[in-house]
Amino acid sequence: MRTNVEPGETPEKITVSMIDQDLKDGVSKSEMAIKYGIKPWEVDEMFKHPFLKGRRPSRKKALSFTFVDDTDTPEITGIPQGDTMSDTDDEDFVDPNQVTLDQAIDEAIENVEEAKNQMQQTQEAIVEMLSPTEFETPEETLLEEVHKTEEELEEDDDTFEL
Repeated sequence: MRTNVEPGETPEKITVSMIDQDLKDGVSKSEMAIKYGIKPWEVDEMFKHPFLKGRRPSRKKALSFTFVDDTDTPEITGIPQGDTMSDTDDEDFVDPNQVTLDQAIDEAIENVEEAKNQMQQTQEAIVEMLSPTEFETPEETLLEEVHKTEEELEEDDDTFEL
């Protein structure tokens, strides 16, 4: 629910917490410039602060009526049966499926580690499948070829006899 911003005098200090509260109240950057009596580029400079960077004003929509759950269904959304929903309840309501940024990052890291382990296992399996069953040293391979060649020569000698 938005309210009109009253033009004001520029305070001596504007704090990050003041801007944070304005964002929570749904005050836009242009409205902040009016509220604090500063130029739009000055507001842009404030939003370069790490806490404010990328932040946007909250947009809460207020219903024009009171919405009441009168069904006999058990608690599904985290709102106890029979309670009314108003814009003050929105702030108290916590979605049980909601995760924090840290939880999402930890889950992503776990997924990446699992995928990495699976890729390593797959690579090891492929190497094992494509590797010869008996390993020969180069010396053994050469000796085997020499014996084959000697046998072929002996066979050739037998065929040329008259």
